[in-house]
Amino acid sequence: MTRKYDALIVGAGHNGLTCGAYLAHAGKRVLVLERKPVIGGASVTEEFSPGFRASTYSFIMGHLHPKVIAELELEKHGLQYYQVNDVVNPTENDCIVFTSDPVKNQAQIARFSSKDAENYPKFFARLQSTIALMRRLQLETPFDPFRLDLMGLIRSARFAWRYRHCEKEFYNLLASLSMSAHDYVDQWFETDLVKAKFMFWATIGGNVGPYSPGTAFYLVSHLVGQTGMRFARGGMGAIADAIAASGRAHGMQVRCDAGVEEILVRDDRAIGVRIAGGEEIMADTVVSNVAAKITFGGLVRREKLPEDFMERIDGFRTRGKSFKLLCAVDRLPRYAGFSRERTGCDYPAYAHICPTPEFLERAYDEAKYGWYSSEPFLSPIVPTYYDDTLAPAGRHVITFQGGVTPYELKGAHWDDQRQALVRNVWKVMDRFAPGFSDSVLDYKLYLPQDIERDINMPGGHTQHGELTLDQVFMMRPTPKYADYRTPIRKLYQCGASTHPGGAVSAVNGHNAAREILRDQSFLST
Repeated sequence: MTRKYDALIVGAGHNGLTCGAYLAHAGKRVLVLERKPVIGGASVTEEFSPGFRASTYSFIMGHLHPKVIAELELEKHGLQYYQVNDVVNPTENDCIVFTSDPVKNQAQIARFSSKDAENYPKFFARLQSTIALMRRLQLETPFDPFRLDLMGLIRSARFAWRYRHCEKEFYNLLASLSMSAHDYVDQWFETDLVKAKFMFWATIGGNVGPYSPGTAFYLVSHLVGQTGMRFARGGMGAIADAIAASGRAHGMQVRCDAGVEEILVRDDRAIGVRIAGGEEIMADTVVSNVAAKITFGGLVRREKLPEDFMERIDGFRTRGKSFKLLCAVDRLPRYAGFSRERTGCDYPAYAHICPTPEFLERAYDEAKYGWYSSEPFLSPIVPTYYDDTLAPAGRHVITFQGGVTPYELKGAHWDDQRQALVRNVWKVMDRFAPGFSDSVLDYKLYLPQDIERDINMPGGHTQHGELTLDQVFMMRPTPKYADYRTPIRKLYQCGASTHPGGAVSAVNGHNAAREILRDQSFLST
């Protein structure tokens, strides 16, 4: 006899697991279905070379929300981590390091410019006020300001009342949504290395260079994390494992190698799913952690959905332009410009290679015309400096997040250009860490098309879609359905296609579970 669940979660990425865990904690019978043999989605640790393991996609746990960590008791369920205090930007003959201590940061800036050091507290105050607002907005359910029935008016009024004292912060947020990262930073600083230090954050997940309007928002959004710079012991897969363990402790079931082929809809209501092989599983509620472009028009047949809704989904921009490179090395990279005495940092286990604003912008120039960067910007991370579980003794893992690599090349195929891109990475690393390329034992490259194929992420965009004014908050993934609900009754969404977007925050799953439980509570009264 087929068992009917209270909720089926499609996709065991960290948000799907989070949503399922919260529902299980609330006493619901939950089944999470995953098409791959492992859970985690983009939050996964995998062996890429014999004896060497790495976080394949996501790379740092600083965005994982403290509320989720506490409520799901993730540390009790095995989550361990290392605090990373320093992020280093090296040049060929010097470097600048930032920590969570603004006083130390100001002292670092003063080494390069007294004027920049004087302006830093003002910039920091502006930045922090915007970040504080965004942290509050993370846990909001986006509302439709044009919904004019009683409930819509009540939600709009409640939102306005909660944020009645945040006028200045909202104006600052709107500025970041419209300004370029360069203009945002250039207001305060004159030194290239200091400017590049901040502008690097605007490159993560973005599709245009930091001189383009709207990129200041990427800068702000990537500093929203509240747990600081941390590496999960055992890699990012440890986060998914801990969330799953929390859910399982309350009865949640997780089934791998069970790819969902269709979300079953009857009379405009989700009733269950059909998985590969034809098995149908019924549920009162279905929640999709899968990207919006695959959920709607894919798992849910196009004819079941409103035409204007599908037009919005079709227009949701998801083409990624960043790559991930995993390296096994026989020694730590040694940056020529790094000095323990000048920085107070033991070792640059987390670095951003971007000596000037122009270096960052030029990396995007070739991509605009269908090619990859001849000098890619890089974020090399050495998790094995802290974590001895990821590599053999005396060896290390280095993961690179870098850009820019368009989804498709003009006049060529990626199969013929992969090695050339890797050589460009070695060239940049050898410039700043001489001899690095000689230390490489093995590597594995992930381009946007690889990411798309492996974890079902359309376009290979690590955020599921661009974080631009028309694709955030009440617009994500579409107007009227940014509240984790969908045009299909009893079908919800909880993945990175929803507010607040990508990064391993678990906020999307948390918020979606809250709305599901609210709806069920309302219907039961």
